[in-house]
This record gives sequence, C-alpha cells and structure tokens, in this order.
Amino acid sequence: MYIAELVPVAILVVLLLVLITVNSTGRAVDRVERKVDRVIKHLGIEGPAVDGILPETLAEIDRCIWSDRRAEATRLYRQATGHTAVEARAWIERRVASY
Repeated sequence: MYIAELVPVAILVVLLLVLITVNSTGRAVDRVERKVDRVIKHLGIEGPAVDGILPETLAEIDRCIWSDRRAEATRLYRQATGHTAVEARAWIERRVASY
C-alpha cells in the first residue's frame, strides 16, 4: 500500500521538474533573443532583403504563412514585387518548403 501511495506523488514531482525545466529554457531563449535584438539595433543592422522584399514585409509574409493564410501572403508578395499570381504562389510554396 505504501508504494501505491507514492506513485502519484512521484508522478507529480516529475511533472513539476519538467515544467520548471521547460519554463527556464523558454526564459533563456527569450533573454538571448532580447540581447541579439539589442546588438542588432546598436550596430544599426537591418535585416537582409530577400528577393528585393523589405524585412518588415518579409516578416509579415512569414506570419501569414505560419498562420496558414497563404492567399494573404501571396497578395503581400505580389504587392512587394509586382510579380504575377503564378510566380507569387510558386515563391510562397518554395518558402513554405524551406521551413
């Protein structure tokens, strides 16, 4: 009976340890990203233009792709580049495949 009472407690302890580890890893990643952002800002670096697309526009296109809004991503790409719908869809599909 004593072992049967300890199993739920052991499971709870393991779950808490996993939660603490995951949470601290997330904070570490956030901290590193903030530091890199500060260095980039300090150096005055702008993100590289990809295929002539400004970094802000590219970030918005990526957000659309990640949110499964490919039609909106295609529209943004066409506005940024002036390419046809077929070319834009092909570029979006290549971008999706590169993730």
